[in-house]
Amino acid sequence: MADTESPAPDAAAAATVDVAAPALDAILRPMHNSAQVLSVLLTAICLVCFIAGRAILEHTFDAHFLLGVALVGMSGSGLGALTSLLARYAAGFELEDGTRIPAGAEGEVYHRRIAFCMLMRPVLGALVAPLLVVGVTLFFKQHEEFKGSADAVTVVAFIGGLYAKSAIDAAKTAFKVVFRA
Repeated sequence: MADTESPAPDAAAAATVDVAAPALDAILRPMHNSAQVLSVLLTAICLVCFIAGRAILEHTFDAHFLLGVALVGMSGSGLGALTSLLARYAAGFELEDGTRIPAGAEGEVYHRRIAFCMLMRPVLGALVAPLLVVGVTLFFKQHEEFKGSADAVTVVAFIGGLYAKSAIDAAKTAFKVVFRA
């Protein structure tokens, strides 16, 4: 009897997994789809903004310079959002009730709530990159040389966008420390 009873719990567990698998798949499928759509959108935003921004910086007029910088900044920030999204997607998912799939997934995981935030991150790059470019020009005695180089402005704007979220977080912390005293 012991030989026939030991497979029964395994069979019951397998049946439970089989029954739960379609329900779990129905929950996870939309999350997979939203993460994949979001990654395609972020990639498109990065590419379009970088190409358009770089083209504007190559053939700039003063009125269009800021637009080119903002677009390249959006590209950098979009890349930051894309890498964060892909890392979360690879780590796992978090359901509405807080359950993590796979069980025991650690660190940041993908959740539907984060999708809108990821899509808005390129906007931070559009705001921070021009500030960084203007800030860098202040350190040049002849800032026309810097502003006249599409390569230099592109690199600074892209890095400004890439680290836009970190720069904003650091600025918030600095203001709290300075004005708390």
